[in-house]
Amino acid sequence: MRHRLQIYSIAAGLLLITQFGCGGGDTATPQAAGNHTDGKLDGAPADTKLEPVPKASITQVSQTGSGGPALTPNVVQTASLERDQRDLDDLDGGEGSLADEEVKIQELKEGSAEWHVREITRLKVQGFPKTENVEELRAARTERNKKIIQLAMEAVKQTHADQEKQRLFAVCINHLLDAHLQLALQGDQESIDALYDHSESLFKRDPKSQSAADAGFAVAKFANTSAQRFAKQEPRWIEEFVKQSRLFASRFPQESVRAPQLLQAAAETSQLYGLNKQALDCCLDLESRFPKSNETAQVLGLSRRLKLKGNPLQLAGETIEGGFVSIDDYKGSVVLVVFWATTARPFIEQLPEIQALSQKYRKYGFEIVGVNLDLEEPAIDAFQEKTPLDWRQIFYSSRDKRGWNNPAAVFYGVRTVPMLMLVDHTGVTELVTSEAKDLEEPLRSLLRKKTAANAN
Repeated sequence: MRHRLQIYSIAAGLLLITQFGCGGGDTATPQAAGNHTDGKLDGAPADTKLEPVPKASITQVSQTGSGGPALTPNVVQTASLERDQRDLDDLDGGEGSLADEEVKIQELKEGSAEWHVREITRLKVQGFPKTENVEELRAARTERNKKIIQLAMEAVKQTHADQEKQRLFAVCINHLLDAHLQLALQGDQESIDALYDHSESLFKRDPKSQSAADAGFAVAKFANTSAQRFAKQEPRWIEEFVKQSRLFASRFPQESVRAPQLLQAAAETSQLYGLNKQALDCCLDLESRFPKSNETAQVLGLSRRLKLKGNPLQLAGETIEGGFVSIDDYKGSVVLVVFWATTARPFIEQLPEIQALSQKYRKYGFEIVGVNLDLEEPAIDAFQEKTPLDWRQIFYSSRDKRGWNNPAAVFYGVRTVPMLMLVDHTGVTELVTSEAKDLEEPLRSLLRKKTAANAN
């Protein structure tokens, strides 16, 4: 019997929803990872307000605020669970759409599996009450989904053992999963449990079936949406999203579209919250399982950055003055590489601390190199008039190499700033972080190491 961990307090948090669909979370900040990584989560914040996001998407949970460089939200478009019309088409083996053939519909025997599917279709095309009362609309949505679950379950019972009706069985499963997912996202504990249970039972029934894959994807979708909503307060949701994404990829290697998209979103979300081990695990899964996918190519930079500690830093580029700078120019010094932008509030807030380190330790052989991610040079000039920076800045004359397209940012998958890389006097990376407060202790250690090496 599968070991089950109940999410006892999730309903309290999710029932605060005032919008329908798959909600998105507030702008988030990184937090420490929890220790719980197995099974279902046993808790969720009870005071989180939610916002809607597109229902058929797997989304990277972002921590980049409005004060940072403009970012296009990383919404990974995936195969939707809402495949009702496509599945109803050709239901009878290529003889046209069931929904369009009124004669066939009228001839369906009441209580048959086909009749149940027709009733589900009718429920889904019916409009909701014309009211602006959110609670009434929510109640109507809940009632409809519960009716769909009842109808779908009856049809599943009638078709699961009939080899000639496996296409119809798959249609019923999709209706069932969709209804449970919507209720789960409203905090319905029975539907949360049902999603996990259906995923396990369908996988045991036929691990290669499309229904098993759809059920696994529904669980991953639930974890992803919960991460969007609650990750700021409870990073364990990200760990659950990572777990379900990796499980989906391992169980369904044939899912060459959805599995890589889940892994990419889970990897990028994890690293935003400082869960670097989980992020690297997802990157490695992508590289080993789907080496030729677009998603694998897109996380190569992130993977390279996550593996950077203990390895030489590769960095070179044009300077804002029109020259050229390389990390090799600083051999013998301890170097801090700062990825920054004039509009990035987290960088501006941490800049005094970075400048204080420069003033305090420069005489001991400490240097800074900047990698600017602005699009316009005048913005940098205006910034430095108010806040002079005595570092050399990598900034390209070609516009297609500016912003997030800066080759150094692309090479190391940098999507948030500041990104800080501390390199020892031999060029080997000691630390990669987004927090200036993490720098001083390792910096002092590297300077002592450099002094000892010079003495020898």
